[in-house]
Amino acid sequence: MHLYWRICSLFTMTFLILFSSPVIATEDDFVDPQKIQAYIRYATLPGEVALKFSSPLTLHTAERTIELPPGEWTFKASEIHPAPKRFHVFPKSFQPDKEKEMNTYINSWRDRGYDPIVKTFGLLFKTSSGHTRDNRVHWISLARFNTKKEAQALIAKLKKEPVWAWMRQEKTGSGHAVFTVCNKSNTVHDNLSSPISLSSPDALELKDMSCSFWKARKANRLLSAPLSIDIGMDSAVEVYGYLPVELYLRGVLPAEMPANWPEEALKAQAVVARSEIYASLATKYKLEGFDFTALESCRAYWGLGGHHANTDTAIQATMGQALVHNDKFATTVFSACCGGWTENNENVWSGPPNPILRGVSDYASKQHPSPPRSKKEWRQRIKTTPNAWCSDDSKGFRWKKRFSNRELSKLVNQRYAIGTIRSIREGERGVSGRLKSVTITGSKDTVTVKRELAIRQAFGGLPSAMFIIDVSNTNGVPATFVFYGGGRGHGVGLCQYGARGMAVAGRNYEEIVTHYFEGVTIERTR
Repeated sequence: MHLYWRICSLFTMTFLILFSSPVIATEDDFVDPQKIQAYIRYATLPGEVALKFSSPLTLHTAERTIELPPGEWTFKASEIHPAPKRFHVFPKSFQPDKEKEMNTYINSWRDRGYDPIVKTFGLLFKTSSGHTRDNRVHWISLARFNTKKEAQALIAKLKKEPVWAWMRQEKTGSGHAVFTVCNKSNTVHDNLSSPISLSSPDALELKDMSCSFWKARKANRLLSAPLSIDIGMDSAVEVYGYLPVELYLRGVLPAEMPANWPEEALKAQAVVARSEIYASLATKYKLEGFDFTALESCRAYWGLGGHHANTDTAIQATMGQALVHNDKFATTVFSACCGGWTENNENVWSGPPNPILRGVSDYASKQHPSPPRSKKEWRQRIKTTPNAWCSDDSKGFRWKKRFSNRELSKLVNQRYAIGTIRSIREGERGVSGRLKSVTITGSKDTVTVKRELAIRQAFGGLPSAMFIIDVSNTNGVPATFVFYGGGRGHGVGLCQYGARGMAVAGRNYEEIVTHYFEGVTIERTR
């Protein structure tokens, strides 16, 4: 059996389990966290893939196997047929210990003529010490549709009941293309049908790979073989590969935290990132057939060439250590700088409150004032620079952005057609001071923008949603908007600059992670 089909078979058995009804877990359902591999979509590319390699490269397709000599090669796609997909409507999810309630819920929808099925996300782990960590969640798929429009129509209908539902797309088969394989001189070597598996004894350099979720930036990355090339649901050329978790971490850690930072901060980041990886396997992108992207929307990955001795040491020193809460690997997230106080998860993303993702004070002193209660107090908090663990972030602890009305209106109208801005009203705030909503009134319309990321994006990509606005008027019309803000990122979980500050002050990584994630314990998985 060719390597590609062995990979597909393993992936299918491990990640694409579809339940029509709940089942009792068997020994075959357990995975060892030390043996599991993350399936990563390294890149989505418009029409072609360029690779460079120093050892012979073996290409496998369903029909045949060929070998390419070392060099630079391009795989140009033609006759493209996108992968088929369908759209799920999910109205509710259940934890594994709620099967009775889940069955009752499913039957109530069946009585109404629907055909609900269960899709299970996350993995069931068993460590070498015998501990079970159940990170599965059962999502109820109420209906499946061939078009996004049909799924949205059902969501709108359910909202009137009211039932809040969400939509996810699922890849239901393989795309297809014919790849013309050319050398650096553009000489055609062969034509191969997708999917294609690439194996080599050495790493492969993928050229012009997108390296930022936020900005259009590209870079060449050195990746571990084997890789596979396929066509995605939107006709893009996609490149995939498997990585053991510890090897994956070696390319993540220096991408997410400067490698010259204190060792205890790097250790804390290693434990937090490892925990998040375990908790996130087979979740966000499971229906699309993979685990993670190589971008910050999952976690940044710099490839084999991004490894650094300092971060490698931190990973080795914490080998297999992860955070656990309520018999699950903890969903640990992180951002650059909280600005003095971290945020509750439900104030940033949809979903119920997570007991370990509570906003905590990042003040270095033992005096931890309560969150402000009035607009005046928030203005005072954000315009001052308290002594916080993360206050060394000169770029982001406190920041200021000035816009003319014309400049800001142009930015807002890229997302919301409100015309010239007449006013901006700050809504409620979370415990960190990050806004939960803003209402923007323009000459054409009024819009209320909710959630941290959407608020930042509405104003052109602010560092965070913790800000106040000073407005100067000319003849009664806003002329200038000045944003005074604090922090960089969503502020939930580990504050990276805070971890650095604590490490500089002599705190060890155990103290750092338990400060930002209350109620967790550190478990060795090996």
